Amino acid sequence: MTDVDVDVVVAGYGPVGAVLASLLGRRGVSTMVVDPGGEPYPLPRAAVLDAEVLRILVGLPGATDLDRWAVEVHHSRFLGPDHRVLISMSPVASGFGLPAAALIDQPELEAALREGIDKLPAVAVRLGRSVAALEPVDDHVRVGLDDGTTVRARWVVGCDGASSAVRRLADLPFDGQTYAVPWLVVDAETDETDVEASTSMVLDPRRPLVTMVSPGWRRWEWMLHPDEDSAELSGTESVRRLVADWVDPNMIRIRRVTVFTFHSRQATHWRRGRILLAGDAAHLMPPFAGQGLASGIRDVQSLAWRLAEVLRGLADDGLLDGYERERRPHIAELIRVSLGVGRVLQTRNRGLSAVLRSLIRAVAAIPGVPARAARQGRPRPALPKGTGGELPDGGRMLPNPLVGTADRGPVRLDELLGPGWAVIGLGCDPLSGADAAARDWVDARDAVTLTTDRAAEPRRPGSRWIEDGAAALGGGPAVLVVRPDRFLLGALPPPLCGRDLDRAIHSLGGTGGGRLGGAGGG
Repeated sequence: MTDVDVDVVVAGYGPVGAVLASLLGRRGVSTMVVDPGGEPYPLPRAAVLDAEVLRILVGLPGATDLDRWAVEVHHSRFLGPDHRVLISMSPVASGFGLPAAALIDQPELEAALREGIDKLPAVAVRLGRSVAALEPVDDHVRVGLDDGTTVRARWVVGCDGASSAVRRLADLPFDGQTYAVPWLVVDAETDETDVEASTSMVLDPRRPLVTMVSPGWRRWEWMLHPDEDSAELSGTESVRRLVADWVDPNMIRIRRVTVFTFHSRQATHWRRGRILLAGDAAHLMPPFAGQGLASGIRDVQSLAWRLAEVLRGLADDGLLDGYERERRPHIAELIRVSLGVGRVLQTRNRGLSAVLRSLIRAVAAIPGVPARAARQGRPRPALPKGTGGELPDGGRMLPNPLVGTADRGPVRLDELLGPGWAVIGLGCDPLSGADAAARDWVDARDAVTLTTDRAAEPRRPGSRWIEDGAAALGGGPAVLVVRPDRFLLGALPPPLCGRDLDRAIHSLGGTGGGRLGGAGGG
């Protein structure tokens, strides 16, 4: 018997599932989140997020107070065995009005997200319940929960981690490799208040190490040797000996000690009919680039607006194939980078390690190189090549400059855009001369309309003028059509044509390869 009818079931209420539920709930999409746990996991796990992901999070209900769950990273370093700095990179300003990188308190972030979701009437949360069965039926999926409830869902998204039940039930293979290199992780509370938040990779062939510090918190991650007993090294006395190289063990309070191995895996497909995967359910990567959680949040940012578009009948379900098409190349590149950083960090050959350290010192001494290296951590300027659609500038990321307004002081552009589509006229009224189909396209999506032309008098209700004094948005006349995830659908000369917009949306779909049989089609 079907007890509940919803648009989307989200399996997993970790940070990725919570972000997806929040993104959908803000758009009024009927959503049920299911998770076998109760409260957020109370101990630290993910540690670092970049500005692009911070931009997503601070726009969500409950998470707007960045200081509650994050602290800006001031330095990223490589250190030698003697803890001396080989190279130091200070993250470059993101341009978003947010830190380029931040150390996070994941339990606090999850608590903030859940508080926001509790206020979204479109989202129902069922804790202590697991997805036990998935039965595709024409235009929906019958989702069986372990308490006997059956949920009729138009779409199902597995955000349920590396051991994803949704991925298993959808019969989606998880190809790749697990690396049998154990790492010991220690998280500790401290009374330090005058330290700058930083991350460091220690190139020590005796025992490679990653360490992070922020006011009140430290983390160490040590590589273990193949012949070492991980249980023994996790013991209190061993941990005290290891941390003694960095702090007085009596001055810290251990919160977590654990051992992990890392993986490089991707599901062969991220979609089977009406069932999709995101985050660790879709891919796993080594930790060395600090992009695991960030990648999952990018996944659901890319997926949420597509689901809303399809559910509102504004696009066919081929648009959902574009989700994997857009995200998979970025994941593959991050895995490649993570493995490369890991190879450098994990070098245990003393001679090779000495050579690497000398090379890093030499590079650091070249004027401008550390600054250029720091800029590599800035947000992506665009989506992977070939995935942004057919319009000019399609897939380019919209900046978030301070803009002037007629009725209030300067604000960040994101504050005016809201959670959905936007159309921005640079030096023109964005809808002046637009054909009826274009106006219907904008109205159907409740798009925000803005203009930088003070002389223009936008005729659409709710339109407003902004001043982009630094020309951060570019020159005109042009119309920026902005997706809900803050990438451009395109930059077009006025007037807008509805046929161009429809064709651009269609071009964001995939080749149909994600619509595997056995789980229903569009």
